[in-house]
Amino acid sequence: MTGRPWTHGNRAIGVDPARRRLWICGQRVHHGPTGLILAALGAALVAHDWKDRPVWFQRGLQNQP
Repeated sequence: MTGRPWTHGNRAIGVDPARRRLWICGQRVHHGPTGLILAALGAALVAHDWKDRPVWFQRGLQNQP
């Protein structure tokens, strides 16, 4: 054994198809590819609304102009 928990792949992306597990840069993606896609979508939404970040933490109704 080479010390890697995955059976296919390299140091960037590893896969163990028998256990249906995925590793990226040595870190296991615990919620699978679906979780990775949802996290990327959330990051894209945050980046899109970055100009509105002062409004995110205001108290009240957050009336925007």
